[in-house]
Amino acid sequence: MVNAKENVDGVDMQLHMLTFDTELDNTLTLQKGGAYIDKQSLELKAFHNEEDGQAYSNVDSVLQNFIVTWNYIYTGTPIALKKKVNQQNFGSGLATRLTCIPLPATNFEMMSREREVDLESDERLTEWAEKLDRMKGELTVQKIVDELYDWTARRMEDAKENDSKADEMLLKRCAYHGLNFSAPFIVMRHWDKMHQEGNYWCGEFETDDTDWKLAELIVNMQFACQRHYFGALAEAYFDNKLREAAVNVPRRQKTIDGFCRLPDEFTAEDVMKYFTLTNINAARTRIKRLQKDHLIEKAGEYVEDGKVKNKYSKTGKIML
Repeated sequence: MVNAKENVDGVDMQLHMLTFDTELDNTLTLQKGGAYIDKQSLELKAFHNEEDGQAYSNVDSVLQNFIVTWNYIYTGTPIALKKKVNQQNFGSGLATRLTCIPLPATNFEMMSREREVDLESDERLTEWAEKLDRMKGELTVQKIVDELYDWTARRMEDAKENDSKADEMLLKRCAYHGLNFSAPFIVMRHWDKMHQEGNYWCGEFETDDTDWKLAELIVNMQFACQRHYFGALAEAYFDNKLREAAVNVPRRQKTIDGFCRLPDEFTAEDVMKYFTLTNINAARTRIKRLQKDHLIEKAGEYVEDGKVKNKYSKTGKIML
């Protein structure tokens, strides 16, 4: 990632690297040992191309910060996906960074023995890959961004009405997927607006309703797949958070209860009564402690049975 750069018009541009694996189980096995230990942090940071500074202990390690542009594409079974995203790691945010697309069922149908390989299709894919790879500039997709914002806002209103924190969580990154996957096809639709400058293609165009329909289709698919694969995990995650929070609520202590029961202005006898102390000397000791913690202050004097006694008042601070 440190060296994956290309100089465009005198400026170094960070390139993206892709790892393909036809078996997700294989990827998970590799990540348990050797140089592939704990790559999940890189997967999380790659989604937003964040900075990282991991140092791996081998002779080729480059000890410096770098922008994470390493993305993973893999296929696997639902069981493998369950190993990848489960109840233990769900809170990491990995689920919302994954684009999970279910493959269609074969429905017991055999593929035709006379099926021919479409070489022209492969050539077109290669041609477009090379064209898109030689693009430079900024995509003019602000209209799509605005539409995706509105789409997310509408779904958030639904989540609010349903009081579903799970839907709120799964929605947060859907728009990124909708834009990232539609962008290459949007550019291909408007390719006639492009022109070549040296070794690169560049140009500007206005997106239209067809472009938005594609982005909308993708973002709807992403949200539906998120709920299908991770909806139950998300619901359990927030249920467990509430349950754990309830379990970990500390019991109110006697000192706090006693302080709360004291009137705004009180005497040593009141302290002895509300703190359930056995004698007046213990009450005076408690008063000194409260004064040193700036929770109470002397509020004057009064005479009782021929003796001058002190009155106190709360300063307004809360006893912790």
